[in-house]
Amino acid sequence: MDLTHFNVGLCEMSADLFVQSAKKGYDSKDFIEKLMNSKTAIYLYDKADTQMWLGSNYIIDTLEQEVQINKGETYPHDLMSWIGYLFACWNLTYADDTPRDMIMQAPVDVLVLTYQGLHVLTFEDAIKELKNIYKENREKSM
Repeated sequence: MDLTHFNVGLCEMSADLFVQSAKKGYDSKDFIEKLMNSKTAIYLYDKADTQMWLGSNYIIDTLEQEVQINKGETYPHDLMSWIGYLFACWNLTYADDTPRDMIMQAPVDVLVLTYQGLHVLTFEDAIKELKNIYKENREKSM
């Protein structure tokens, strides 16, 4: 991943977005799943779209207009920040993967279960590991 100012800004804003959702009391699993399957996510993780520079509050407001997010269990801020940063890095590393592709390959339950082991890796290595887990699970189910 090329760490330009733009890319770092996108990753930090994405991380902040996920933390802000927890601060608002949104159910973290519901927020992540609805975001990653939304039209908002397509714009958020589009490097050509500059709306992300409007900030996490703007993105949450936009998402709230698109979907209803339930209040509920929130994950710790460090976990939410890591997931938000991870998805932004994923998008920058695997440009052909859509937000739906990312959440399909790294479901929320898998992210939560693997966080302790993966958060110490580089984001690129964590993504490779998540892709391997997805591939192994698919092969087992066939």
